Formats: sequence, structure tokens, C-alpha cells
Amino acid sequence: MKRKVCTFGLASVIGTAGIFTPFINNTASAQTQQEIQKKRSDVNSSIESKRKEVAKLQKQQEQLEEKAKKLDEKALDTSNKIEDKKAEHKKAKEEVAKLKKEIKETEKRIKDRSEKIKQRVRSLQENGGSQSYVDVLLGAQSFGDFITRATAVSTIMDADKDLLEEQEKDKNKLEEAMTDLNNKLDEIQTTLADLKKLKKDLDQQLKNQGKLSKQLKEKQNKAESELNSLKDQAGSLTKEEVALQQKIKAEKANEAVAKKAQQESKAVEKHSGSSSDGKSSGSSHNGSSSKSSKGSSRNYSSGSAVSSNSGAIEGAISAGSSLVGKTRYVFGGGRTQSDIDNGRFDCSSFVRWAYASAGVQLGSGLSASTSTLISKGRAVSQGDMKRGDLVFFDTYKTNGHVGIYLGNGRFLNCNTSHGVSIDNMSGGYWKNHFSGVVRRVVE
Repeated sequence: MKRKVCTFGLASVIGTAGIFTPFINNTASAQTQQEIQKKRSDVNSSIESKRKEVAKLQKQQEQLEEKAKKLDEKALDTSNKIEDKKAEHKKAKEEVAKLKKEIKETEKRIKDRSEKIKQRVRSLQENGGSQSYVDVLLGAQSFGDFITRATAVSTIMDADKDLLEEQEKDKNKLEEAMTDLNNKLDEIQTTLADLKKLKKDLDQQLKNQGKLSKQLKEKQNKAESELNSLKDQAGSLTKEEVALQQKIKAEKANEAVAKKAQQESKAVEKHSGSSSDGKSSGSSHNGSSSKSSKGSSRNYSSGSAVSSNSGAIEGAISAGSSLVGKTRYVFGGGRTQSDIDNGRFDCSSFVRWAYASAGVQLGSGLSASTSTLISKGRAVSQGDMKRGDLVFFDTYKTNGHVGIYLGNGRFLNCNTSHGVSIDNMSGGYWKNHFSGVVRRVVE
């Protein structure tokens, strides 16, 4: 009796050419993996280069903003000087009006003195019947009359001399006053013209800085977009390499199975000999695999909610107003307790501190900036703004300055010229730079 050997359907698994297929696939897969690794190396090199480019553009942007900020501070200081010089010019005009009045009074005194001199001469002429002091003396009838006339003439001449001296002093005084005033007016006009020219130049420089900043920002956005694209490529290549590695691993596993099957087949053939009546019965079984994937979730910020602390507005304004005239502007100040204790703030840290004093948090002391405050609360139109709203101004950059609206066109802020102060946003520098952006952080 011949023993039947079960081959488990090896012929159906192995096949004639199937034994060698994995070796071919392995070679091709390895070559593909090398190509992917080279591509990824090139992409990583491009990513590093692009990162340096982005960092360089960011540094240039920061330098540009710092320069623009200094220009804006100088423009604000120049605007204040122009206002001061206009006030000085107005005062000088008032002095001119006052001097003109004095001139009229002096001219009247001169006229009165001239009239007195004429009257004295006329009196001498009538008494002596002559037209000169000498004739008056020569017309004396006696020595006693001569003495009397000489005394009278001497007295009159002394009086006339005093009058003439007073006349000369008044004239000199008027001439000096007019000269000084004209010089002062000329100086004011010259200084005012120079300040206006400087302000115009500063505005033009700020405008040019704005254009450069916009161009630089576009370059930065483009470079960041290219960087993100390169990162996506690197990610895709990584996924492709991982998939390829899994494929190679599977091919190696299949190769091992094929080799084992081949060995088992040879063993069966050797054991069964040359008998042809042995039948093999195979059985097959299929494994099952399952894949599981994890979903990903994203959290999207819905923005900062408007505070409903009804008393916070007046509390913040009261706290902020208590520092008027007691602080100085320091860029980056107000973010430590030491700065706060010593009255060193910039615009955004002051606004954050004022509302924090009233129990409304607009961000931490280290993170507060116009860029973060612009996202707080909700936007309202310029026509609907009310007391306590945050108002933004386009200074060294878009929305580069912030303050708290008080109503009637006035706002509370910390600026480079006066530190914490209450200023008018309906005219002058602030009117020209108000962006129309208003945020309501407390209802």
C-alpha cells in the first residue's frame, strides 16, 4: 500500500515562474526607493534654502517696520512742533496788534509835544515881535527886561530840549520794537516752513516705506507658499517611501514563502519518488486582514467674545486716565510689573493694562500688541463707535497704533510725544491717520 502525501496545493501557490518574480520586483523596488530618497534629499535641501530665504525676508520686514516706526514717531513730533509754532505765530500777531496800538498812542504823544513847541514859539513871537530866541533877547527895553527874557528863553529851551529827547526816545523804542517783532515773525515763518517741509518729506518716506513693506510682504508670502509646497512634496515622498518599504517588506515575505514552498515541494517529490498514481489533494485557506484608520479633528478658533462686564468701560477709562501726564512711551514697555510700576508703556500694553485693571483680559502682558488687539471683541462701524471702543490708526504700519475712544472725537492713548494722554482724533495728525477700524470689547 502506497502512502499518499498531501502537498497542500503547492503547485497552485508556486507556479513555474512565480518563484523568481520576487527577486525581480525587489531589484526594481530598491531602485525606486533610491530615486525617492534622492528626490527627498533634493527637496529637503530646497526646504532649508527656502527657510533661510523666509527668515531673511522676515528680518528685512522687521527692520523695515522699525524704521517706519521711527519715521512715524518723528512725524508725530513734527506735527506737534508745527502746532506749537502756529500757536507762537498767533501770539506774535497779537503782539503786533498791541504794538500798533502803542504806536498810535506814541504818535499822539509826539503830536501833542510838537503842538506844545509850536505854542511856545508862537508865544515868544507874540511877546517879542520876532521869530527867534535871539530876536526876543535883542528886543529887551532895559537890562532888567533882558534878564527876564533871557530867563524865560532858557526855561523854554530846556523844556523844548526835554520834549525833543522824549520824542527821540519814543521813536527809538518804536523802531526797536518793530525790528524785534519783524525778526521774530520772520523766524517763526521760516521755522514753520521748514517744519512743514520736513513733515511732507516724512510723509513721503512713510508712503515709500509702506510700498516697500507691501512688496516685501508679497515676497514673504510667496516664499512661505513655496516653502509649504516643498514641505508637502517632502511629506508625499515620505509617504511614498513608507508605502514602498511596506511593499518591499511584503515582497520579501512572499519570497520567503515561495522559497519555503519550493523546498517543501522538493522534499515531497523526493519522498514520493517516481510514482505517478499519487494524487495530491490541496486545501487552501485564506487569512484575513483588517485595517483601521484614525480620524483627525481640527479646532477652529471662533475669535474673542465681547465681555459683558458693564462697569468695565468706565473702570478702564478711570484707570487709564489716572496715568495722564505721569508716564513715558517705551516701545515694548508695559509687559513687566517693573515697567508698569515705573510708568513705561507702549500703546497696546497700555490699553491691555487699562482693561485688565477693570477685570477684562485682552491677552497676556507679553503677547499684547496691535496685531492681537485687532482680533478682540467685534468690529463696529465708525459711525456706531461709542465710549470704551478700541480705535486703530495707520502709523508706521497698518493699524500700528491703538487707543480707547472717549466720545466727542477724543481718545485715551499712550504715544511717543506725551506718554499717556487724551488727544483729539477729529483733527491734525490723528485724523489723517485714523484707519476707521473700531473694535468693541465690552458691551
